[in-house]
Amino acid sequence: MREIKRNGYTVRLSDPILYVDNESRKRSGHMSHAMAEFAPGKIIDFNSNCSAAIYQGHSTFGFLEYRISEDGGESFSEPRVFPYSLEQLYDGIHTVALEKAIALENGKIVTFCLLNDAHALCEPWFDPPVCITSEDGGDTWSEAKKLFPHCGRIYDAVLHKGIIYAIQICNDATVSFLGNKPEHVYRIYESRNGGESFEELCVVPTDTTGRSYASIIFDKNDRMHLYTYNVNAEHDPDHLVSDDYGRTFKSEGTCHLAKGSRNIQTAYMDGIFILHCRGEEINRNKFPLYTSVDGYNWDEGEFIDKTDFGTCFYSNNLLLKDNDGTERLLIQYSHSYFEKSVNARHMWLTIERENKK
Repeated sequence: MREIKRNGYTVRLSDPILYVDNESRKRSGHMSHAMAEFAPGKIIDFNSNCSAAIYQGHSTFGFLEYRISEDGGESFSEPRVFPYSLEQLYDGIHTVALEKAIALENGKIVTFCLLNDAHALCEPWFDPPVCITSEDGGDTWSEAKKLFPHCGRIYDAVLHKGIIYAIQICNDATVSFLGNKPEHVYRIYESRNGGESFEELCVVPTDTTGRSYASIIFDKNDRMHLYTYNVNAEHDPDHLVSDDYGRTFKSEGTCHLAKGSRNIQTAYMDGIFILHCRGEEINRNKFPLYTSVDGYNWDEGEFIDKTDFGTCFYSNNLLLKDNDGTERLLIQYSHSYFEKSVNARHMWLTIERENKK
């Protein structure tokens, strides 16, 4: 157990836990760390089962697996194959990445699947992403539905007051996954019918040149915070805020993340913002975590894990609540075991507040 002391609260982190042992089976598994709680204590957790030979293990050439936990993430079932991903691999045109999944109050699971070029590291993306759902805890899956009109990557999806919100950068990545044309914009979507359809709420009014990764999170006052990665300012992601559930945004300039900000993932728990990501270029073999009381001003960050190799730390998180109301965060991330080949690890995070209001 590790403790990070901050003014007014303490962050506690478990030791890293090996979740997917790709090293022993000579595989890899970047991206595709989607997780969702579809019933109290019941979690579906995805991972990639990909080649460790192609691109030294840094590709999406393979298929997806998922495991089920019935005890709040303490233990998991044997892996199951996500059928759609295997079908796509056999067809040889696309491979599938699954970075985000949402579970509704009725238990329905909604997955956001990225269709990658099967013969490249992952992009370009010549087809829009698709949604696939399950209403029985992952036992069976629906047909894939193209619910978004644009090619590009769904970087985040959240459930807030029964509505699904998603953000996509509309860039087919023919040139680069970083924005490089005027039409490469961020779009916000919502679904009010459980992922059966999505409506575009807005084009985010921000410069997308050199931008890609994005994360959205709601605070206690229902404000949506948006953070976007800028390759030309890795310490200073763009920060925008919406007071009307993603229909309009106001730029808040940038926020400073001292140790870098690639592939930002956020959570809001017990009144504290949590942010973890991949480090900047000189710290690409380290996994930074930041906290904030307002989502604007972040601490200097702490490296919570590291590796001898640099291409890792794709991550995701899932906020869970115990029977007594205590919140805890399950963090999943990739961790290199050789060159660009990775295992998947878990880490638990809790917060103890001083003089909690």
